[in-house]
Amino acid sequence: MTLTRRRLLATFTATAAASLAPMRVSRAQSPSSPPGLPPELRAGDSTHTLAPDKPALRLWTYNDTFPGPLLRLKRDDVLSLKLRNALPQPTSLHWAGLRIANAMDGVAGLTRDALAPGETQDIAFTAREAGTFVYRPLVPAHAAEQTERGLSGILVVDEETPPYADDFVLVLDDIALGEGGQVRDGFGAPADIGLAGRLGNRLLINGGTAPAALKRPPGQQLRVRIANVSNARPLTLGFEDIAVHIVAADSQPVDDPFPPSQNRLTLAPGSRADIVLTAPADGATGTVAAQIGSGLALLRLTGEGRPAANVPAAVTALAPNPLLPADIDLAAARRFDIAIGGGLDPQKLEDRATDSARVWRLGGMSWTDARERPLFSVRRGTPVVLSLENPTPFLQVLHLHGHHARQLHRLDDGWEPYWLDTIAIPPAQTVRIAFVADNPGRWMIGSAILDRLGAGLAGWFEVT
Repeated sequence: MTLTRRRLLATFTATAAASLAPMRVSRAQSPSSPPGLPPELRAGDSTHTLAPDKPALRLWTYNDTFPGPLLRLKRDDVLSLKLRNALPQPTSLHWAGLRIANAMDGVAGLTRDALAPGETQDIAFTAREAGTFVYRPLVPAHAAEQTERGLSGILVVDEETPPYADDFVLVLDDIALGEGGQVRDGFGAPADIGLAGRLGNRLLINGGTAPAALKRPPGQQLRVRIANVSNARPLTLGFEDIAVHIVAADSQPVDDPFPPSQNRLTLAPGSRADIVLTAPADGATGTVAAQIGSGLALLRLTGEGRPAANVPAAVTALAPNPLLPADIDLAAARRFDIAIGGGLDPQKLEDRATDSARVWRLGGMSWTDARERPLFSVRRGTPVVLSLENPTPFLQVLHLHGHHARQLHRLDDGWEPYWLDTIAIPPAQTVRIAFVADNPGRWMIGSAILDRLGAGLAGWFEVT
């Protein structure tokens, strides 16, 4: 279950309705400097219409936008804004994939206090790496509900000279709608926290429900930034009659662009990927579809008119970010085994003796008990190898904070040609990752399947 030239996170089980409305990011219209960014993100109530024949959907959103407003700046720009909590719960703001100072990571109770209802909090950092990042809440006890109700958004940090003029952002999400067409209540239900997680019955992209139809000159290349912000569902995309190359994974450029195996790309919850699509010949149409049932078309790209001029013969690779090490000394690495434990018996879901905050364990402890006990502690600059063991019958997905890692080959004789911060671990398997612990602070390793995060599936490590 690795993202390689042969395979990319190949796991998916789903049934859902699907739709797509891509959000074009026009270079001319996007903000060119930090003053163009909103000075405040307000987390609060809002209503949205998914389709003309659907009732208004009550959500929690940032700045009344679903998904949250696109934040865009260039590498080495400073992002400075105020987070305002107009929710009935405490909240925080985590920047998934962004390697920033520990205090800005937004894990409530670990890197800073949660923001109480009615309060504001200043957030400021320098974006030192280009890429596609997700921002969303991370109070472990409330992250699943707040994300499911609509609180997430995208931060794009552009390269100094972006290699692609056509640039799109696609935010994939699934949402569980109940009676009356509203978000289903019952967060923390045993079936959600103890089994596969909260799976929605409606697939969304950029908060819309209409498939997209685009026309471009044949041969034109489009960079498409994709993020899966669903609570628990892996999402598989299939590409038909269209050329596609993967250029980045989890916010970091891959070593060399490569096409996905069998024209399939699967994103675990929390994962991101940047791909380049090449428009087909004049009058021909290529399709991006969700692999649900017999397939649901999400995007149709049609070639139209004269071929695009000055298109490079090969897909242009993204420049590597400067903060990642050129190599990892595996022989000198500190090695740690971390096992996932817990879950619920599907035959005993209503067992009232179960503590909902201790359903899952990471490294032998649930999050609520792990505040003063790190999974491990290392000095800055230490190479680290983690063996992540999943003896459970469920797919597990862990998010590594503050760092990116290489996924190791089984014989410890190399690694895959990409970096990850969101690691999928198939049932009854062990995945090993390596990274250099070069970002000081206390960093979470937590479930990207958010219902399990609030049920205890998280720990932390320390870089001194």
